[in-house]
This record gives sequence, C-alpha cells and structure tokens, in this order.
Amino acid sequence: MMQHRFLRTYILLRPAGGQASGFARVECQRGRGKLNIHASSLPEKPVRALLCGDVQTGAVLDLGLMHPLGGQQAALCRDHMALQGGYQVLVLATDWPEAKLLLYGWLHPQPKCTLWQMQEIVERYLAYPAADSAPAPMEVAEKQPERSVLMLRSRVST
Repeated sequence: MMQHRFLRTYILLRPAGGQASGFARVECQRGRGKLNIHASSLPEKPVRALLCGDVQTGAVLDLGLMHPLGGQQAALCRDHMALQGGYQVLVLATDWPEAKLLLYGWLHPQPKCTLWQMQEIVERYLAYPAADSAPAPMEVAEKQPERSVLMLRSRVST
C-alpha cells in the first residue's frame, strides 16, 4: 500500500492596516488541497481572497468573494484545489474597483515579497473586474447641465 503525505498548515492573517484579523487552514494531500478562511472586522463590502506567487511570476489564484455579514465576519471554504504553483502568500483585499490589501498570511516561513509588492500584485490583478465582481458604479449627475447660450431663442423686435 502506498503512503501519501498529508500536510496541514495554519496561517495567521496579519492586518495590512486597520482592525481586520483572521486565520486560515490549508490541508494538502497528493497535490490537491482544502482551504478554510475565517476573518473578522472586515469592511461591509465584498472581500476577495487570493493566493499570490512571488513578484517575478505574478501568479494569482482567485479563491472567490467573501461577503461579510453581521459583525463584519466572513468565511470561505475551497475544496479539491490544485495547490501546486509556488504560491507564497494568502491575501484578502477589497474587490474591484477599489482594490485595497486588508489581510495577508505567509504560506512559507521565508517570505519572498514585501507588503508593497503584495499591494502591487493585488492592484494589478483587480485592475479589471472578475466574473463575480459587482457591476461598475454609475455616476449620476446631481444637477442638470445648463443650456448653452447658442440654444436660446432669438428675439425679434418690431
């Protein structure tokens, strides 16, 4: 009988700014994995979970959206994922169009990218909306535009 290596890792999610906090659990066997993410004190808008590679590869695996509920808490579970590809960090960021890094956690003990490099990867990836992103916000003019002088009726005097 063949033995298959089973690996379980817990990741502490650190805030990039603000009060958000969280943790994740990664289980991996035969190159396939399961990922559970729990976060709290998130903003009341959709948060996107991403696995990011190092800066040279720019690899990003989009895990999907987390929708914070009461108390700004959210959870996400992904099963049967291919976890090969040299991912370095788990990132939670606000979704398009305002991509802002909220939380991050290293997958390996030796980090290969800095906080500002993570922000660049997030901004580059979320420069365009993903398939499950909210539609673009429409800006509505608050007041009607004024008529041009050329549109005034001419006045005829007799």
